[in-house]
Amino acid sequence: MTLLSPRSMAFAVILSASFIFPAALQAQRRRRAAAGDDSPRVVATLADLDRLTQELASPDDDVTRAAIDSLQVIDHPRIVPPLAALLRSGRSDLVVDKALNALRGLGHASAIEVLTEFTNHRRPSARRRAFQALSAIADSRVPAIIERGLRDSDRSVRGVAALALGEIGASGSLETLFHALERNVIEAAIAIGKLGDAASITRFDGFLGNEPLGVMLSGYDEYLRRTDVPIEAKTAIVERLGETAGVMVRQFLQNYLRWFPARSRNRALLALRDLVNETIQTIPETSSGTTIRNGAAQ
Repeated sequence: MTLLSPRSMAFAVILSASFIFPAALQAQRRRRAAAGDDSPRVVATLADLDRLTQELASPDDDVTRAAIDSLQVIDHPRIVPPLAALLRSGRSDLVVDKALNALRGLGHASAIEVLTEFTNHRRPSARRRAFQALSAIADSRVPAIIERGLRDSDRSVRGVAALALGEIGASGSLETLFHALERNVIEAAIAIGKLGDAASITRFDGFLGNEPLGVMLSGYDEYLRRTDVPIEAKTAIVERLGETAGVMVRQFLQNYLRWFPARSRNRALLALRDLVNETIQTIPETSSGTTIRNGAAQ
């Protein structure tokens, strides 16, 4: 089974109306250069907002999508109202998805209302984009809204919501994530590993033998790589995994071994590294299947 990989998500910076975002300009130039297009371009500014708003209303999707691109370059909270109006106007799926992506790039709180509406959209892909856009907004209302996605009818939406809670550091959602894991939202394991304190590891251990091993390892991986989790707690994780025989655990520990610095004066860290090494040696390279000695068999 392949280990789950946490998805990465970024928060956009809100700028004043007096200048254009240099990083956005550089990214636009890089995209043109990659496409072999080095001709000069007129970059949109807030002075073009009225014109671009009119272009958003064009019945031609290509014109509308080009206008969205220009608004993203402006990268200012004033682009939220026209994009919200566009989303509510019943346009094609391609236009809707592009507008949702644009709001994700902006990451402004004024988009929360329209994004919340789109968490109930008929299409799972639009709902996923709405939750991802919400996760880019630094606002205290966001975690509770994203938690609703854990109960979505679509598995992929539930997964996106779980991962988003982990990415934004929604530690207050830990209990909800444990309940989600009980309901087989497997991505909740990653979020729990990102958010849980040392005491939560014991509760997470209780899922070992009931959830697929790959799911559990994705959560343990997050716990083990965090600097705020005590080494004693990490030691307990490695010891617990040592009770599990299987190639998957062996490969997992081998990958974890690469995380340790080449040199360190931290005795506790060195002891943990030695324990990982010793545990690897106890697991046969070609063992078939996975047996959990103190839990249900996998």
